[in-house]
Order: sequence, then structure tokens, then C-alpha cells
Amino acid sequence: MTEIRTRFAPSPSGFLHVGGARTALFNYLYAKAKGGKFILRIEDTDQDRSSDSSMQIIQDSLKWLGLNWDEGPEVGGDYGPYKQSERLEIYKKYTDQLVAENKAYRCFCTTEELEAMKKNSEAMGIPNIYDGRYANLTEKEIKEKLDKNIPFSIRFRTKPKQLIVEDLIQGKVKFDTKLIGDFIIVKSDGFPSYNYAVVIDDYLMKISHVIRGVGHLSNTPRQVIIHEAFDFPIPKYAHVSEIVGADGKKLSKRAGATSILAFRDLGYTEETFRNYMSLLGWSPEDGGEYIPTEKLNSIFDVERCSKSPSLFDVFKKQKEEDEKVSFIGISLSELADQLNPKSKLNWLSNKFIRDADIKDLTSRLIPFIRENTSIPEEIKRAENSELQAILNSIRVYLDRLSQAPDYIAEFYNNDISLENSEAEEILKLESAPKVISSFKKLIETESPNSSEDYKAIFDKVNKETNEKGKNLFMPIRVATTGKAHGLELPVLFNLLGKEKLIYRMKKILG
Repeated sequence: MTEIRTRFAPSPSGFLHVGGARTALFNYLYAKAKGGKFILRIEDTDQDRSSDSSMQIIQDSLKWLGLNWDEGPEVGGDYGPYKQSERLEIYKKYTDQLVAENKAYRCFCTTEELEAMKKNSEAMGIPNIYDGRYANLTEKEIKEKLDKNIPFSIRFRTKPKQLIVEDLIQGKVKFDTKLIGDFIIVKSDGFPSYNYAVVIDDYLMKISHVIRGVGHLSNTPRQVIIHEAFDFPIPKYAHVSEIVGADGKKLSKRAGATSILAFRDLGYTEETFRNYMSLLGWSPEDGGEYIPTEKLNSIFDVERCSKSPSLFDVFKKQKEEDEKVSFIGISLSELADQLNPKSKLNWLSNKFIRDADIKDLTSRLIPFIRENTSIPEEIKRAENSELQAILNSIRVYLDRLSQAPDYIAEFYNNDISLENSEAEEILKLESAPKVISSFKKLIETESPNSSEDYKAIFDKVNKETNEKGKNLFMPIRVATTGKAHGLELPVLFNLLGKEKLIYRMKKILG
């Protein structure tokens, strides 16, 4: 059986965004599930846009997601170099072969000629297909132009035919190559075009499956006919569905261009985000959604991917007047404000946080509390038992680890005051004085030391005052925290302790 070899081949001209990350994930998961290899290849032939810093960001993003490549930059392999800019001599050898076999030719079109062709096609309302004006020059004519150093590109000689591609997701797809025309495979600067270099690289790197977004489906016929021209084996193609936002429209550049590392900085764990992205166009046989990493790495099958658009529901549905809001270059707090609290990502994240080993979770928390001055320095250690106990008590409330510092700080903040007018109004309730008085008296006399003890005290306050629900709990919450909303009181009170509660009530009530 042929080894399964997949690849992710980003252009290093920006960061890794949602669509690119899903493509990388699907290639990685399929290779892992089939016992194959996942290759990282850098397509940096667009020298004007490519940068080393972008390449590093992309690699850092893949590493955070746990998508460690088997071959590629930093790792090496038998089929390198893994940067296209270092493979120019390889492409030239194949280009010379195509030209010698009359399967490609030099095109001396100027920019002005190409622009005129385009405008003419637009005026006639027909597709802009190259007219082949330099397709049949004599050797003498070619030499004359070369002697004059006239710039040229190399075009592939496309034969008209009906082409059928069996796509693992989209099914049978038909293409008419007459609508493609003779396309450029080597640009005038000597660098290969995307559709050309990718074919040679896939062949030499023995790529068995090309898994990518459905937006690349239109590139497939060009790549297939180049494969055929060289008599290369054609890899299996799988084009995954497009991603749509909360409004049901194709994921906008505003939301889709969000860097994957922003989700790390927002406090989502890599396991959670990987799990969430795996469900963007794929589902397991059992229909489950919360999928541990080891299971995900073993069960993924690209043939279970759907043709239907996949919903990226992480951000809120934007109002029409907000459509121009950009997610690029804004602060993390501004980005957090755009998050949809009811997204599947938040559901998965909360479940992971609740289920995670508390020592491991505390270790992941440290970067998010490091700069918080309200939290004592001495507890900012993953092995600190007090920090573990607090995190264990609040984890059920967390969708992201970055939400934890405010909760944790509450345990150490004794300089409290009424948060807002809502809190002030609660203390004006008719039930407030007697409920607070009863609660204060009971904790002073009974010295509770567990969450169950505090629940028992609430029951006694209920019997003494005949108050329940909001009229019982809200005055006590405001009198001890200054806030109308927050953690479950028995959990909070047990961690704060009797002395802090009494001090806080005196501080708030005077």
C-alpha cells in the first residue's frame, strides 16, 4: 500500500488564519489517522510579499496547535529543500523539458498587451482567455527577441478537452480546458507560478493526497493537465467546504483573517481549538463533538467531510453598521468583546477546562495571571496548592483561561466597594438588613469551614428571615463582594474564610 503523504503549503505573506489552520489540521489528522507523513512546504515564490517573520509566525502557530510536521523546515527530510525559493533549479529542469517537447512556449506579451486583451474580453462579455499570439513563433523570431533581451514568461500549451476529476469530497467534477487557455507557468522574473511549482513539488515529495479548501477547486484542472504532461501520477484531491460566519455568509476577511495565535492569547487551549476546527466541515461516525486529541488523531477520515458550508460561530453576528469593523490590529480586549458567548468553541473550551487535570490546568493558567498585581506573587506558581484549589473552584465558570484572573483576584481583594448602581439597589431591598444581619451573626458564632457549612447557614438564614431566592442571596453577595453577580457563594465563601467575610461586610456596610 502506498504511504499516505499530505502537505500544508502556506505562502509566508501574513499570519496563519482560520482557513489555513483548518487546511493544515485536516492534512495532519488524515496523515496521522492513516499512519502516514505530514509535510510542511513553504511556497515563497511571491518574493514581494513573502517574509521570514511571516514564515516564523506560521510555524509558531502550527506548533501551538500541535501540528508537528514530519518533514519540512527545521526538521529536514529526504525530499527537500522545503522552500520553493530554494528549488528554482529543479523547476527550470522541468520547464526546459516542456519547452523542448513543445508543451510550453515563451510568451513575450507586454503588460499593455495583456491589459488590452482583458479590456476587450470585458467589453465583449466573454472570459478573458489568452489568445495565443506568441504560441507559434519560429526559432528565428524567438532568437531575435531573446537577443534584444525582451522579457518573457513561459506559458503551458493547453489542449482543449473535457476533464473529469474524482474529488473525495465534492465527487465527480467536470472542467472544460478551453476555458483555461494557455496559462503562465513561469513568470517573467523566473519564478514559477503557483499552479506549476505545486505540481512538481507534489510529485517529487510523493504527495498522495491534496486536501485543501474548495476555493482551490478551480486550480485543479491546471494542475492535473501539468501532471499529465509530465506523465506524473495524479494525487487524490479533496476540497473541503467553505467556512461561513454567524451571518451565514462566507467568512469575511474581517473575521477570517484573525491570527490563530490570537485565540491562544484569548485563553483557549490548543486542544480545544484543534477540536473545534476539526468540526468545521467534518464529523465522526458517532456524531460526538467533544473529542480528545488521541481519539481525533486516530479517527479522522477526509471522506467523511461534508460539501455543505461549515459554521465558524466564534464571533457575534455583526450589525450592518458594524460591517466595516476590522479584527486586524485591534487589542485582545476589543477582540474578546466580539466573541460569541454561546459559540461551540466556548462550550468545548468550558468542557475541557472542567475535565482537565488541575495541575496541568494551573500550569497553563500562569501566563494569564503573571501580570495581575491583585494576585499575590507567592501563589503564582503551577505547584501552589492554594492556587490549584481556587482554580478548581472557579473552573466551571470559565470559557477561557484569560477569564480566570478577575475571579482569582476577588479572593485577595479586600479593598472592595459597591461595583455599580445595581449593587446599591440590592442593598436597599426591604429584606437586605435582616438577611445580612442574620448571616453575619451565624458565621461569627458557627465558624463554617466548608462549602456545605455555608449552604447550611443559608438554610438557617432562610428560616430566620423567611426570605429566599434573590431576596436571600443577593444582599449577602453584595455585602461580601460589592458585586451583584459572581461565583457560587458557598464555594467563594469557603475559600475566603470567615475573617475576610466579616472584614468585607464592615468595609461595605460601614
